[in-house]
Amino acid sequence: MVATDFSDVAVAQLRRSAQARGVSARVQPIVHDLRQPLPVKTGSIDGAFAHMALCMALSTSEIHAVVAEVGRVLRPGGKFIYTVRHTGDAHYGAGQAHGDDIFECAGFAVHFFRRELVARLATGWVLEEVHDFEEGELPRRLWRGTVTKPA
Repeated sequence: MVATDFSDVAVAQLRRSAQARGVSARVQPIVHDLRQPLPVKTGSIDGAFAHMALCMALSTSEIHAVVAEVGRVLRPGGKFIYTVRHTGDAHYGAGQAHGDDIFECAGFAVHFFRRELVARLATGWVLEEVHDFEEGELPRRLWRGTVTKPA
């Protein structure tokens, strides 16, 4: 399994956690900026998961590029499951607006997703599911999207 994160601190934490659980030989953590090509061969993976990675301070065009890059590395029939905060979230519209549905609170910028963006991201994929759920104490409002790369 290849695991990426923008933060070297998070990657180091993942390495320690994998080692403590005895699975470090099966986990390859990499510090990686999602705006760059993934260090994975085309069509070489079965699935990808991104928990709130797409709702970082990325423009809509950068998000489309990330999803296209995931499509590049997935095998036909591969699944991409992602979670994103959406415009029904209590923090949507709070803090400093940066445009493109990006708002910054306490120094942390979040790109909130409209349902239309989720639909546009599924163009060229098979959209399996969009599930609304809550997480955390606020609670955060998120969608979990599941798309499949066509065979």
